This record gives sequence, structure tokens and C-alpha cells, in this order.
Amino acid sequence: MKKLIAILLMVFAWGVTQAQDQPANKTGISNRDMQERVQKNVNAGIEAAKTAETQKAIDVLNETQEVISLLAQKKKDEAQKKLAEVIGKLEVLLAQNPDLALIPVSATTEVHDVVADPKTVDVIMKAVREAIDKGYYQVAKRTLNDLSSEIVVKTAYLPMATYPDAMKMAAGLLGKGKDREAAAVLAQALGTLVVREDVIPLPVLRAEEYVKQALLVLDNNKKFKENKEVLLALVNAADYQLTLAEKMGYGKKDKEYKDLHDLIRGLKAHIEKEHEKSTRKSMNKLSGKLKAFKERLFTKTDKK
Repeated sequence: MKKLIAILLMVFAWGVTQAQDQPANKTGISNRDMQERVQKNVNAGIEAAKTAETQKAIDVLNETQEVISLLAQKKKDEAQKKLAEVIGKLEVLLAQNPDLALIPVSATTEVHDVVADPKTVDVIMKAVREAIDKGYYQVAKRTLNDLSSEIVVKTAYLPMATYPDAMKMAAGLLGKGKDREAAAVLAQALGTLVVREDVIPLPVLRAEEYVKQALLVLDNNKKFKENKEVLLALVNAADYQLTLAEKMGYGKKDKEYKDLHDLIRGLKAHIEKEHEKSTRKSMNKLSGKLKAFKERLFTKTDKK
């Protein structure tokens, strides 16, 4: 078992060294620049997920907290007035959209990124399989948990199926003079936000960014031949990241990986032959496929 652990640790250390030689270094995009691009991409997705009701829902949550604060200050009349306003806003939201179930109100991101290359991942997976065959399940589990390259987006939603009822219950308790019980109901309601996790593979996001940059090179430079090497480097980097994503199990054995690699192979041939129109057409097609692939690879888990 100690030998297996040592092998796995050695492989990870080797991966850090090898990953520094990946094709991305030839693209002119630094690691920091790529991190910023990816985060901007994710932030844009978070903003796009917001709805017309998001700000109203945020106001409802803030005002619920305000009611609790007023009750703590023994300002019951003000608390009742503010709670009535909250209930009114919720009723308007439901009247405008009776089927409204969840409203996104906030999102946070967590990055889990092991530095490795496809060959390193192959060696790690071989060692993991050996650990499993010998019954060292916890070693294999810990290793697999560490073998991730992803951004986890945690989005909190206001549950319209239960939140309005909780507000009305609190109002009823206040009317009966049960201020402490009302405050408890409000506090509990604030803790019942529904949280959904979206897991987005970083290699796929990076591949998308390399293709975006390649499109910019095509758009901003009229001299196609002079940018041939840069375009090839960017496309190769995208191909490399997709291979890494596949090796790490994001969409493992997915037919779309083959389609993407085939498209990239054809794209590189167009660049090599200096066919500008064909290059642009294939690049746009690759960009669209990558965007759709990224969205389909999101892993969604609803939980309270």
C-alpha cells in the first residue's frame, strides 16, 4: 500500500513538471490571462442565468432580514409593516408568473484544479486501478477526488413554493403576539434557499477560450499567412485541453469528443494549406460546438 501511495504522489509531482510544457505556452496566452478569461466566461454564464425577478427576490431576502432585526429591537409595528410589504412583493411575483418555482439570488464559485497532462492522467489511472484490484479503495478514492479540473458554481435560489407561506405564517404569529416564534420562522425561511451545483470542466472552458482567441486573430489580422503559426498553436492548445478533459472523465467515451477532434483535424489542415475561408468556416463551427458541449457537460445536483 505504501508503495502505491508513493507512486501516486510521484506521478502527481511529475505531472506538475510535465504540464509546464503543454502547447498552451506557444499561444501567447499566459496562465494568469487564461485564468482571468475562464473566470470571465463563468461570470458571464452566472449573469445570463439571472432572471427578471432576481433583484426583486434579493430585495425580499434583505427585507426579511430587516424584519428579524426590527423584532430584535422590539420594534413590532415597524416589523409588521415591513413584513406586509414582503408578502405583497411575493404575491405580485406569483401573480405575474404563477408557475414561478425558483428564483436565482446569488452564486459563488470554487476552483478545483490539479496540474497534470494526459500522459500523467493515464499513469495515475493505471495506479488507481491497481489500488482497486488490491483492495486499497480509500487510496483510490482520495486519488480520484484529487484528480479534478473544474469550476463548481453554487447557485442559491429563492423557493417560491414555500417562502411566501413562511412569510404568512410569521405574520400570523406576530398578530397573536408570538414575536419570538415569528422571528424563528423568518430565520428558518432564510435558511431554506435551494442550492444547485453546476460542475464545469476547466479544460473545456480553456479550449473554448483558445478558439475564441483564434477567431480574434482571424478577425483582427488581414495577413493570414503571417498568423499561420499562431493559429495552429491556438488550435493545438484547444485540442490538447479536450484530450485532457476526456482523459479526466468529463464526458468519458463521449462521441462528441471524437467529433470535436475530427473537426480540429480538418481545421488544422485548412490552416496548413492556408485556406482562409475554409479556416474561418471550420473555426466558427468549432466555436459553436464547444459552447454547446460545455453547456451539456454541466453536472447539476439540486439539494437543500
